[in-house]
Amino acid sequence: MPEETCIFCKIVKGTEESYKLYRDDDVLVILDKYPVSRGHLLVLTSRHFEGVQDVEPKLLAKAWLVASALAAIYRKELGAGGVNVVTNSGRPAGQVIFHFHIHVIPRWNSIETSFWGSRGVITEKEAQSVISMLEPYINNYVTGYLRRGLS
Repeated sequence: MPEETCIFCKIVKGTEESYKLYRDDDVLVILDKYPVSRGHLLVLTSRHFEGVQDVEPKLLAKAWLVASALAAIYRKELGAGGVNVVTNSGRPAGQVIFHFHIHVIPRWNSIETSFWGSRGVITEKEAQSVISMLEPYINNYVTGYLRRGLS
């Protein structure tokens, strides 16, 4: 997929709307537009790479550290019973948008019946609620994980 038509590249450039939670020069964290569960996040690389196999190792490590920090917030601070942290590479693996990204999906119930479930469009009210829930923790957790993981 060419970068000029990639929805995630447009989000990174600011020409497409999204709900942003964290940003630095290398990664951007947004709310998934079609969440599987309340708080479903995406960690995007700022530069375009098709899949996990294409990302430079140092940037790949940084993206996974950010995803791990978000999972820790859900488990340690917000009481999620579980968290899926996953990426899909290639159409047969379920990749729909061909820009590397990591899903961080909190699981609030003890048993989820379907991995992807039914995916409706996130509402403004839900997005603001999730942002408010995560904001107190984002910077400390992400900074801490990056400092420990990249040093």
